[in-house]
Amino acid sequence: MPAVPLSEAVGGPLVRPAPASEHFDAIVIGGGPAGSTCAYHLAARGRAVLLLERECHPRFRVGESVMPYASGLLDAMGLLDEVEDQFVVKRSVETSDSVGGYFRTYFAKLAEGQKKFGFNVERSRFDALLCSHAEGAGATVVEGAEVSGLVFDGARLAGVVYERDGERHEARARFVADASGRAGLVARHFKLRRMNCRIKKVALFQYFEDVVKGVNAADEGDLVIATHEAGWIWCIPVDQNTRSVGAVMAPEELAGADRRQVFDQHLSRAPRIAAALEGATPWFDDLKVESDFCYHSEHLVGPGWFLVGDAGCFVDPVFSGGVFLGMAAACKAAEVMGDILDGRAEDEAIAHFEDFCKTGYDQYFRLVYVFYEQCNGNVECMFRQLFEGRFKPLLQILAGDCWGDENNPIWSELRSDPRWDTFERPFNRVYGCPVYPRPPLACADVMARERP
Repeated sequence: MPAVPLSEAVGGPLVRPAPASEHFDAIVIGGGPAGSTCAYHLAARGRAVLLLERECHPRFRVGESVMPYASGLLDAMGLLDEVEDQFVVKRSVETSDSVGGYFRTYFAKLAEGQKKFGFNVERSRFDALLCSHAEGAGATVVEGAEVSGLVFDGARLAGVVYERDGERHEARARFVADASGRAGLVARHFKLRRMNCRIKKVALFQYFEDVVKGVNAADEGDLVIATHEAGWIWCIPVDQNTRSVGAVMAPEELAGADRRQVFDQHLSRAPRIAAALEGATPWFDDLKVESDFCYHSEHLVGPGWFLVGDAGCFVDPVFSGGVFLGMAAACKAAEVMGDILDGRAEDEAIAHFEDFCKTGYDQYFRLVYVFYEQCNGNVECMFRQLFEGRFKPLLQILAGDCWGDENNPIWSELRSDPRWDTFERPFNRVYGCPVYPRPPLACADVMARERP
């Protein structure tokens, strides 16, 4: 899949000059979905924002499936129509098994007033679009900027040192938002990261292009998830001709084994996905690997700094929560920083930010624990055991409502079980979805079950 030059993808220059001013209201490290969203909202409020991206857009990222509630965030940013024009619209999710049985969950049954679709995106173009949008709102964007140090004023983080084109720069700001993804520059500096030993998984993934029309049995645009006794597989239509396919498994299965052979074995356990790839061509010469990909930070905010997106927490991808949760945290970080700059008490504001983020991530992780630990990685079993007869609140959750109404019966049940706790430090739960505050529940009959 050839890379699209940034100038063609979003109409902006590929090389930008270093900023004339090195003093800002906020510095954002990382130009992914979380970082660009944070920078956009701050700039839209008239704040001086510096966005530093280590690489140059477009650059490859995995994580192409985006929850429907992200459509509401994109709409608030004025980007929904553009994203809908450029990327694959996802209106349902298909879950299949090793013998060809499957069922679908339809987002058309979401409540009135909600966006009833998500997206499958080519992240190189999607991330570039968001970064350009932040720049269009007034953020100063510097690509090819390697953050090499943190600047402190006493105990408060007050800026960064970054290298670009062999030159050293120092920038200062009232706040630094770390959206550097798995690099986690601020989290690592303060030794905040905690690897999640309960979800030790490894993923092998490949892109397939030249997909043959007519061999895909799923609905157009469907995210397809196939579960089997040894793991699960994703198949994401990045565009009409390209699929992202990944096999998730226990790391022991891959240790010392031939990657291609293991990948092919897993793919053979997903007959509907395997059939959809007949005649398609692998894009990467070698399979890509992601390992130990779940972690969290007990502290997500501190004097002068915020952790947003994957820099603070990295969630298992089974329910496609990463991009949406990162963007939602970024919106909240921008709101809180802006409010503090407008005079709100800082201690109260940053406590609210951490409680908000922990609420969303905690509840998402609870779904993941139920999936792996209680239901042995079987989605249909999970729906049947935990959610049977409660499809209305279930659909809101699958669409992205990780905050939910305090009385949502599914969240209430999962929150009551200490087995599913992630964070050790106590926090105050924040209720009310940031996209659709206190939404009406979805319609009934959201799933259609089929058998071969």
